[in-house]
Amino acid sequence: MKILAKFMLMLGVAAAILAGCGTAQDDSGNGAGSGQNEEETGSEGQDGQEQSKEESSEDGTDGEGNSVIRILEQNMTYTVEGETKEDTAFLKHSDNQNYSMYVLPEYELTAEEPNKDVLYLSENDQIFMRIELLPNDADWDMIEENTKAQLEAVSENVQTSKAPSDDFYKNASVMKAEGNGEKVSAYLMKNDNLSLKLTIFNKEDADHEDAFLQMAKTIMKEKPQE
Repeated sequence: MKILAKFMLMLGVAAAILAGCGTAQDDSGNGAGSGQNEEETGSEGQDGQEQSKEESSEDGTDGEGNSVIRILEQNMTYTVEGETKEDTAFLKHSDNQNYSMYVLPEYELTAEEPNKDVLYLSENDQIFMRIELLPNDADWDMIEENTKAQLEAVSENVQTSKAPSDDFYKNASVMKAEGNGEKVSAYLMKNDNLSLKLTIFNKEDADHEDAFLQMAKTIMKEKPQE
């Protein structure tokens, strides 16, 4: 009888030990599964962040042809008819020429003809800036001569003017003409990696030149497609 009782006691202890081992294994399994889920969730979160970053920026190239990340919007300070304003400009891509730029909400960018775009005031499309990206090997003497002839259609008195004090315009040649309520300015620039002609059409009673110039200086060539 004592031997049977001792045997039953040993069976009880063994059963308790086996039950404990099973519980430990289950807990360990649950922990591993939880860790795997957390890793997968973390990976998904990281991918989501990367995707968000891609959606909030675009590629451009600087003056040396290096890749530059452009955010989708930036604050811009500008002057209209002597009044200083500040607003958020949004990154726009030309469907007609290989560049992007930041455009203020009151203006719209559209293609005019091959190799020419127009950035115009939404409420009055007679106030606009023509944008032309020029080849790096362009004949600048001919371009200057043609530009002067265009301005002479507004007034025979075409004046040269000082370029804005911004690095973007440091090499610019500026010509202006006024007549019959029209004010037209032409900016010819040959910068590293960007040759550009801007022609701005204003009215005497609606001068948006500074706004156009502030937007124009954000023009950047797009990264070439591979």
